Amino acid sequence: MKKQLLLLWCLLCSGTILAQNRYPIIPQPQKIIPQNGSFELNKQVVIVDKTHNPQTLVALQPLKDKCRLAAGLALPVVSKAKGKKPIEVMLDNKMTQAEGYKLSITSQRIQLKAKTPAGIFYGIQSLLQLLPTDIEQKIRANDTQWTIPCGTIEDEPRFGYRGIMLDVSRHFMPVDFLKKYIDELAALKINRFHWHLTDGQAFRFESKKYPLLHTAKSPQWPTNEGFYTQEQMRELVKYAQDRFITIIPEVDVPGHSQAALVAYPQYACQDSTGKQLLFQGEFCPKPESAQFIADILDEVISIFPSEYIHIGGDEASKVAWHKCPVCRKTTQDLGLKNVDELQSNFIKTLEKHLNSRGRKMIGWDEILEGGLAPNATVMAWRSLESGGEAAKMKHNAIMSPTSHCYLDYYQSEDPNEPLAFAGFINLPKIYSFEPIPENLTAEESKYVLGPQANLWTEQVPVGGHAEYMTFPRGVALAEVGWSKKEDRNYANFLDRLSSYLTRMDYRSVNYAKHFFEIKTQTSRDANQRINLSLLCDNNGAPIYYTTDGSTPTQQSNLYTGPILISQTTNIKAATVMKGRMVDEITRTISINKATGVQMELTTLPSKRYFRGGIGAITNGTFGGNGRFNDEEWLGWNDQDFEGVIKWNQATDFSKITLRFFHKPSSWVWMPKAVSILASNDGVNYTTLSTVNPSVPSQEGVLTIPMSLGNQQYKFLKIKAQAYGTIPANMTGAGDKAWLFVDEVVVE
Repeated sequence: MKKQLLLLWCLLCSGTILAQNRYPIIPQPQKIIPQNGSFELNKQVVIVDKTHNPQTLVALQPLKDKCRLAAGLALPVVSKAKGKKPIEVMLDNKMTQAEGYKLSITSQRIQLKAKTPAGIFYGIQSLLQLLPTDIEQKIRANDTQWTIPCGTIEDEPRFGYRGIMLDVSRHFMPVDFLKKYIDELAALKINRFHWHLTDGQAFRFESKKYPLLHTAKSPQWPTNEGFYTQEQMRELVKYAQDRFITIIPEVDVPGHSQAALVAYPQYACQDSTGKQLLFQGEFCPKPESAQFIADILDEVISIFPSEYIHIGGDEASKVAWHKCPVCRKTTQDLGLKNVDELQSNFIKTLEKHLNSRGRKMIGWDEILEGGLAPNATVMAWRSLESGGEAAKMKHNAIMSPTSHCYLDYYQSEDPNEPLAFAGFINLPKIYSFEPIPENLTAEESKYVLGPQANLWTEQVPVGGHAEYMTFPRGVALAEVGWSKKEDRNYANFLDRLSSYLTRMDYRSVNYAKHFFEIKTQTSRDANQRINLSLLCDNNGAPIYYTTDGSTPTQQSNLYTGPILISQTTNIKAATVMKGRMVDEITRTISINKATGVQMELTTLPSKRYFRGGIGAITNGTFGGNGRFNDEEWLGWNDQDFEGVIKWNQATDFSKITLRFFHKPSSWVWMPKAVSILASNDGVNYTTLSTVNPSVPSQEGVLTIPMSLGNQQYKFLKIKAQAYGTIPANMTGAGDKAWLFVDEVVVE
């Protein structure tokens, strides 16, 4: 067995791994055949274009631009090489995949074949990644030898749809930033930019017919930071087309329309007097509203040549619809079962309009409810299963589930992370995404067009922050969409990613540096000393740390084993990937009499909120003040919290402080009652204190200190009663509340 393992290791070192180091292409190509030698880019090199297709010149432009700026090389396009070193470009109709390409690189010649100019463009992107990373600098580096390793690459995408969505309704993003963002997507061979132009907060699309739309201010978002003129949108469409990216615009209806209804309130539901029933976020599904939206869609169509137009279709509350006399009458006239089915009917009306204009409709997976529009494509966000349901119905589906594809979710457990949405999707999570559900047949799987990642911007106010949330998770998504499932390997991906990040450094991309999560763990040894351990799944790479507040470097303390601590300590730690410091974390370890003592829980938390394990309750680290989903918070749904701390001997204490999270808007409620009990035999307990906290007026951390007088016990039991049923008129009314518990502090 040892000989077999040694042989495997030798094969890996001599073949795939070393090949990937020499060919660090992202996304992972389908096939690489390594060869010795290299092709040098110099003044003897010319491009021989045999395609006679003007789009090929567009596809070649990134190579020409970067060689000119970085090396002063013109790379003229000629019809014959005439003694020069050629980069031959040709179209081959025999190739089966429209976006596929074949690169053959020798020391004297490069040949690039593809079926279409798009394939030429993607071959150029791979070629650029084979050049030294300095090529990304927009300065002439005359002392650099510009070489490309010899070899053959045969490549094509697994999925025809590979998308990223950016929401510009919550926060307006300038056109110059959008161009930079599109450049980064193009380099990753992403071919769809889903542009979320409208939402409840603002309508960013300039409408000539309804000019109040793009200047309206929604009560949801009292400022309107701007909008895109039709000229700007056409400019961006052309910019994306030159990078072989299709922009799919989204006008979100009937829900998420507060801003539009502020501008044109007549399209909301009204009572018999013509007064708006209540402030509502969705259009009234009446013919006048459908015509209003159809007019807007016609303007959208005039600007965006995309085959698909996204109409949203998600999260319409329909509260006003149930009170609206027009909605009730329409329901009866159409023979619908209930008012809720009006949405499906409304969506079908819009789809017919789009189809009459030669376009197709995409909608979020709520458009499945009440019957799917005949030719609609479903963008599955609530679950992978909803996309699978569409595929079984022989409808195209784009897989974009919150479980793996939401870039507005946190990507690190570190408390210092910028504010994000409550979920958690780190880099390995998104890399592990498989867009095709297991229960689909081969025939049904053909309806899965591909994956898409989404960046909603409620907490993302500027472009640099959008980059931070998108990259490198968007890099991982690009590989999920392009590369074969069986070829994906996270360790191999990170090896290639290191080179790619250097290129992003040169391009001034503000990417996140979360690749391996460093975790802290406290424990007590036999002498009751507190040990702090640093844990990280980074293949044994070194971890460096400081305790003086300074940023760790490779000259800081090298972690070699548990660190003894006797007082509250601020520790910063970072690990190393290919010579760069990454995954820096900051932790404050607060020492108290419970720190490092394992608590026994009567009922385990939900698996979804149990990432930190039982030790999170007494590890001396407080959970985030703005989030309840980091590894320090443990969550129970409609279950009480009960845990016991056991010391080796009777321990003096006088105060217990407990931390809970209270966020009714997310179904998270403070406990109804908290009790402290104590025992010396672990069987017979005495109640020391019980409190019934009042519901706080603000959301966030609820700290409950309980002074107990001087006590001495060996066992300490803590109970927190779940709030139970969520009250009427609150988010989630009638459902069971969540209970979140953090650190137990014993003094």
